[in-house]
Amino acid sequence: MNQAIANILKGRIEDLDFVDKIAGLVSTQYMTIDGVEKAYPVACCVTADDCKEGDYNDLTPNSQYKSVIYFEDGGVSFDRYEGHYKYYTSRLRLVAWLNVKMILGDECDASQCTYSSHAIADIIRHLPEFPYNFAPFVRVYAEVVNQVVRSNSIFSAYTYNEKQVQYLMSPFDYFALDINTTFALCLPGTEVYTSCDETEDSTADCIDGLTDDSGDVILS
Repeated sequence: MNQAIANILKGRIEDLDFVDKIAGLVSTQYMTIDGVEKAYPVACCVTADDCKEGDYNDLTPNSQYKSVIYFEDGGVSFDRYEGHYKYYTSRLRLVAWLNVKMILGDECDASQCTYSSHAIADIIRHLPEFPYNFAPFVRVYAEVVNQVVRSNSIFSAYTYNEKQVQYLMSPFDYFALDINTTFALCLPGTEVYTSCDETEDSTADCIDGLTDDSGDVILS
């Protein structure tokens, strides 16, 4: 389920003006490069053939990008059963690397070149708020619960070469946010049904508002 939740969050922030290279959920993949096994964050949608073509390196710091953003899996836990709903909490870590010089241009100089706080605020403002519905999930609410201490340990699961490590120093920046997303799965209210939306006596209980194709509530 976290892959779907990560895609929802990605869709909410991918149009922000500082966002350049963005992926949904990643996993740690190991590639043998010049006889040495190295670890990389690889988007779940990337195939083995893509990796052979070099896509394993796609989410590592690169001076040609304004930013690199992706989500790491923290698991999903069941919270409670209530009425026609089963409630869950998704845990994801958003990792962001910023090329501040490219984002700010001439506004970035040696004494004043920071953008992380603006980026974090924009991300928080654009996360899904109650009661957004994104099929098959309803009542989706995402909240930043922690900003991870800024250190190279944010990237400790991966193998960066000497050049890539240089991209973790000024005028480049990075941060990580732990995001908890609560959501519900709608369950049938009668024994005979085909889906939640088609259950005669549970539809009103399951769906608080009609939604358009984007998932935004248009009628409550």
